[in-house]
Amino acid sequence: MKVLFGPTIMSLEEALGDLRERFPAVEFEYCPQIADLNQAIRTADVFVGSMTEDLFQQAGRLKWIQSPSSGVDKYLSIPQLAAGDVLLTSASGTHGPGLAESTLGTMLAFNRGLLTSVFRQQARQWSAGELRPVLLELTGMTLGIVGFGAFGQHLAERARAFGMHILAIDIRPLPKPDYVSRLGTPDRLDDLLSESDYVVVALPLTPETENLITAEKIALMKPSAMLLAMSRGGIVDQDAVARALREGRLRAAALEVMRPEPLPADSYLWDIENLLITSHIAGGTQYERRYVIEIFCENLDRMLAGNLPLRNQVDKDAGF
Repeated sequence: MKVLFGPTIMSLEEALGDLRERFPAVEFEYCPQIADLNQAIRTADVFVGSMTEDLFQQAGRLKWIQSPSSGVDKYLSIPQLAAGDVLLTSASGTHGPGLAESTLGTMLAFNRGLLTSVFRQQARQWSAGELRPVLLELTGMTLGIVGFGAFGQHLAERARAFGMHILAIDIRPLPKPDYVSRLGTPDRLDDLLSESDYVVVALPLTPETENLITAEKIALMKPSAMLLAMSRGGIVDQDAVARALREGRLRAAALEVMRPEPLPADSYLWDIENLLITSHIAGGTQYERRYVIEIFCENLDRMLAGNLPLRNQVDKDAGF
């Protein structure tokens, strides 16, 4: 069996030495240049990395793709992959802690005057009189989590420690943890939006979730609320968010993910007051590579033993 590693943002190839020791019967190859992948993938049984339609068409004997990302919408946009027999596994669960901490960090940056303080420091301006009267704490606030997968669950656990009330919805029937006040189905989305002080979008991008948070949905939220799009671009209407902020119908918002990515330098979104834009970085941690490799190793063990399904094996019909 031949396993091909493509270039990844978390440098997964640094684990190849350990992988060769652990799986001596497996041939591992690393192809650092995207331009060379079309040739290298022709003899690969397993691929670890990002996939394009052109690259997939060159993969004559591929049996399994391990995504280093939790989301797999870009993989499933390849018709031959979505309809075919090649297994696809995600890195779901590896980015939950980082995403949860980044989400809370974003909320605190607004609530505790940290964003404003950065700019005031650059101006050498002491701002106690301006900032202290408007600072907020999370105690007693309601957090609405749209999508209760690994990320949503990690976020709920941490938010409860801040004394927040937790509401969540998910498409799957899940047991409600004690620290969650209500865990409902998607038909409760409007209730969640209207009741929450903070709404966090933690869904995968699928045909069912694309454009889910429209201008009409945003209009249900409190003017004092904050909306955070943290999972995938295309779920939240970015233009509607901008209008709501400009018109004072939302207190603040954050876009960790957007459409397109990278966000063009000339996009008007960069200049929207009370909108924090981060560059799809929230899943990163010092443990990210280790988490992804752990999933890959477990799956390679299963693959070699013929023990299916694999961990995080994607349901191509469901989209995750």
